[in-house]
Amino acid sequence: MVYKPKNRYSWGEGFKPNMDANIVGGVIEQIEAEAGCVTRENFLDYSRSKDAPTHSLFEWDNKKAAEKYRLQQATKTIGNLRIIYISPSNEEVKVKAFVNTSAIKDSPAYENIQDALKNESKRNNILNRIKGELDSFIIRNRHIEELADMLIDAGNKLKK
Repeated sequence: MVYKPKNRYSWGEGFKPNMDANIVGGVIEQIEAEAGCVTRENFLDYSRSKDAPTHSLFEWDNKKAAEKYRLQQATKTIGNLRIIYISPSNEEVKVKAFVNTSAIKDSPAYENIQDALKNESKRNNILNRIKGELDSFIIRNRHIEELADMLIDAGNKLKK
């Protein structure tokens, strides 16, 4: 059964599954109406049926899915590792230990942040990625009025 969505949907930049976003939006709206909220569990459960319009969004081959999950775990582990150093003001500071220095979005290559920032090309890749993330954050949240003040405050803190 295909649900007609109340709203119009599209995919976020860089996410292009082979399915119309409006179909997925309609399904998720229906799950929310029936369950009171949408969780990844109830969305996945709904999609398990081969007749579900969202079934093809998921990898159902357990061997392939397990490997993809382990790759996600590896990415999460690398991305959450921090280096602890002592700042000039004698504060303990934690910063990301390894960063993706690849210019290719779907092919991450992680390197020690301190070494990566010394290389102009890698530094530019890192800064461009951060700028893209910030731009995406602003676009996703531009409807929240209080965000403007928070961004101004953040900008002032960065300048210090």
